[in-house]
Order: sequence, then C-alpha cells, then structure tokens
Amino acid sequence: MSLRSWWQRLVGGSAAPSPAQPAPRSERALPAIPATKPAPAAAPAASAQPPVAFGVQRPLVGGQGRVAGFECQLAQALSQRLAERGDMAAQASHYALLMSGLKHPLAQGRHALAELPAAVLARPLVADAVPAGAWLGVPDLAQLPADLARALRTRGVRLGVPDGPPADAPEADFVWLRAHGDIDTLLLSAQRWQEARPRLPRLATGLDAVDDVERLLQAGFVLAGGRLDQRRAASDRPLNAAAHRICELMNHLAMNRDTAVVADAVRADVALTYRLLRYANSPALGLSRGVDSVEQAVQLLGRQELSRWLQVLLLSTAASRQASAALQEQALARGSLLERLARAEGQAAPETLFSLGLFSMLEPLLEMPLARALPPLRLGRAAEQALLHGQGPWAGHLQLAQALDRGDMESAEALAMPWGGLAAVQALERQAWHWAAAVNPGDDAESTKPVV
Repeated sequence: MSLRSWWQRLVGGSAAPSPAQPAPRSERALPAIPATKPAPAAAPAASAQPPVAFGVQRPLVGGQGRVAGFECQLAQALSQRLAERGDMAAQASHYALLMSGLKHPLAQGRHALAELPAAVLARPLVADAVPAGAWLGVPDLAQLPADLARALRTRGVRLGVPDGPPADAPEADFVWLRAHGDIDTLLLSAQRWQEARPRLPRLATGLDAVDDVERLLQAGFVLAGGRLDQRRAASDRPLNAAAHRICELMNHLAMNRDTAVVADAVRADVALTYRLLRYANSPALGLSRGVDSVEQAVQLLGRQELSRWLQVLLLSTAASRQASAALQEQALARGSLLERLARAEGQAAPETLFSLGLFSMLEPLLEMPLARALPPLRLGRAAEQALLHGQGPWAGHLQLAQALDRGDMESAEALAMPWGGLAAVQALERQAWHWAAAVNPGDDAESTKPVV
C-alpha cells in the first residue's frame, strides 16, 4: 500500500489515482522516518548536484488549497553579493545550480518557480540547465533573445513578467506579483492585469499570512506563497467535538492510563472506532488475520504508534479553511524535519520532536491562539517552553525550522551549526517534504493538473 493510500485509510475517503504517485510498497504501521544522520557540510563544488546551502525553497498553494509547487531562489545575501561583484560567470554557475534544484519538485509532479535576469538566462550554461516545465520569472523579459524564448517554451518552460503597466509588458505566460506587505495594493494590480490580459495566469509570493494566501486564491490566483504558519485574522474558534475526543485520547496515553481505558474512550466515538478498525485491518499492517475489536487494535499499534496516529488525525479535524491541506503538509514536513534532527543528534525519543513540529502549526490550523490550543494536549515542559516562549532545550530545533520556512538563511545558517551546517539540514528538509508529500491527502489531483 502506498503512503498516500495509508493516509486515506487513516482519515477516511478514497484515494484518487495519480500519475505522480510513487510505486506502491508495503508498510508496517505508520510510515517511519529513517534514522539518518546528515553528513558534515562540504565546500561548494562545481558539479551537477543542486544547490543546498544557499538555496531557498518555499511552498506554493494552488487553487484547491494544496501545496502545488515550490518557489526556489538564491539566498538574498548571496544574490546581492553576486550582483555587486558583477561576475557573470559566477552568477551563471550559481543560477545553473538553482535550475538543477527545480528538478526535485517537478519530479514529484509539482510546479517549480524561480526568478532570474534575462542576461543570466541567456548564458548557455543556465539555459541548458532549465528543466522542462519550469516557471521562470524574468524581470526584463523583453531583453531575452526571441529564439531562446521560443526554444524554452518548446520545452514547456513558462516565462513570466513582474508587476507593471500591462500595456508595456512583453508577451508572457504569467504575471508574478509580490505582496511587499500590502495585500490591497496587490489586489488592485491583479485587477488591472485581469482587465488588460484576462487569460494571463496570476501568481503571488511574499504573503505575510495564510489568510492572505486564501484571499488571493479566492480572487482567482493560480498559485500563492507566503507564511503559512502565520495568521492575520483574530478569530478564536472553539475546539470541535472530534478534536476534543482526540485530545482526550492523547491525554489518556500521556498519563499512561490502562489500555482498557484507552479502548473504552475509542469505543465511545463511532467514527474513531471505524477508522481505527479499518486501519488495523488494512494491508498496510500486513496481518495474517483480521482485527475485530478496539482492544486488539490498541494493543497491536502500541502506545507510541497510537499516539502518532492520533496526532496526525488531529490535523484532519481542521478541514474548514481553504488552505487546510497545505497547512497539514507543512505541519507534517516540519514535524518530520524536527524528528530527523533529533535522530541525527542521537536523542532517546526523537518522536517527541515530531509532535513539537506538528503542534507548532496548530494555531493556523485550528484558528485559535496556541496558548489555548495546547492545554488539552498536556504536553511536556520542554515542548511548551519551545512553543509558547521560544525557550528550553527544544527551542533551537523549532527556531531553525521556522527560519527555513520564512527564508531567513542567515539565521538558519547560525542555528544549523549543531547539525553539521545548513547544507546538511537542508538535505534533511528535502527528505521531510518528500515524506510529507507522500502521506498528505490529495496532492495528486492538483499537483499534476496543468494551470492554464
């Protein structure tokens, strides 16, 4: 059974087939995160490997609220240094590596977006490295040689322009708008482009909150990217009944209650009982005989796996907002990254860091302040210190993940030193996103659908 099918059995619903779906493989219990240790950071070398230590990758949300692609860019400090030096050969080398990095999301059936000047794109080293299907924002697109533009478009590459007067812009395949903290101005620009070129796809990046991402998707943008872990609206929704029940079960496990107590609590909820028995009897566990009682299922999974099952299930209770699928995937990716960091440093219980990463996304998911969302979970002191106060032994792990998510490479570089440097951490980050994509529901339908 594939990991995507595993999730569908976990949270309910049917798994839609996908051309980009990985080959099915047998899984025992929940998808495990490999116990890998990052290699020490090495000096950059001229090779075919994609950039790791100086590249920034941020998720892009599509119209159905899922992660539909990634924006990839050079770190701002590096980009500025290259521009100041005026060394075109060095710029070409770095951008060629960045173009190679676009292959990772494209290979997963997702979009890949990057920006580069026409003079850099025109250099053969860079043009040859552009993968088929990439989206390239070219600020001075009119300066790109016409024959090169045709050749790139023949390979399925899309060429976009930044904001400006639509009448003065060259022919383009999309327009790339940036928020700069002002969502209303961006929407006015979008309206101007819509009136002048109604068929031109619009995408936006640099948004400050998930609320802004959802607002632009509702306005017809095909892709929108920004801080998914931040929210602008001050809504404070009550915890729904399903989330309450899951938190109650997690409390039973945290307090080391008897297995019979846990089983009784599951049986009190028909939907949870059905989901647990369906999962216990799924091919994912590969059992030789069926499981026909909640007690058997609880004993089969064990406390640790049952706890993770409930944590992931808690994410699925937050399905009301438009970008909930993208939020769930980022939560899974963040949890996976923190668990990998914990394994790399030899922590005795790395799965506790998975919980830390997952729960750090509860505020935008459940649309309530984190200080009110956490008490029902009865987390340990280290987790609460990190989540609520940015302190304690786990604060550095969470701060590193947050720096990566917001593209703050200078902070991330300093925070990554205990794990062998930024290159090693970003390698783990790519693995974490790959794992999250495999278990997050519904990626297939949107990520492989062409945007027109």
